[in-house]
Amino acid sequence: MRRFRARRRGFVARIGEAERTVFAAAAADVAQLLGAERFEDGGAQAAGEDAAALRFRTSDIEPPDDPAVRRLLPDASRDDPTVAAEFRRLTEDDVRARKVAGLATWWRALVDVDERHPDRVVVRREDARAVAAALSDVRLVLADRLGIQQEDDAERLLTELQLASPEEPLVAARLYLVSAYDALSWLQESLVLVMLEEARAAGERREPHADEG
Repeated sequence: MRRFRARRRGFVARIGEAERTVFAAAAADVAQLLGAERFEDGGAQAAGEDAAALRFRTSDIEPPDDPAVRRLLPDASRDDPTVAAEFRRLTEDDVRARKVAGLATWWRALVDVDERHPDRVVVRREDARAVAAALSDVRLVLADRLGIQQEDDAERLLTELQLASPEEPLVAARLYLVSAYDALSWLQESLVLVMLEEARAAGERREPHADEG
């Protein structure tokens, strides 16, 4: 797996088939937690349409029961339940739709394979922010499932699992998840860095020279 780099077509990473399959499944799983149809069943196509829709909800929305979804859709206020409920009523449908749309964009980048370059994953520049947010959402869900609160927790957990018996089904499952979390963290960091580098370079090109001031 190779980090994202700026190319003419967008931001491009090299990701093998096995990793792409894992990442695509994770994106689809998180979208389903947010109420979307499975991307493999057409939910990815509907995601963009849902994100563009304007909603007017009059009834209250209960906070999510799933703690992972609660991390994706936190209360706007911890001190005032009335404010939190009203903010959730006004915004949650749109936030869910936006998150699902971003996850769908990332999923499509993973599954739309170029037969000449099957390991190439292309994120268009106009989609990069949404994809970076989608990567963050997947990481948040994985972190909740694994009990990760801080970045050091992931490294410590990975070390513990590598020393444990790989024959244990729970060990194997958690090792699978923490490896995916670690890889997605690295990918997200590389995408954000290349976005910042490109934005900084564009800003420097726009700045007037000192002798033009």
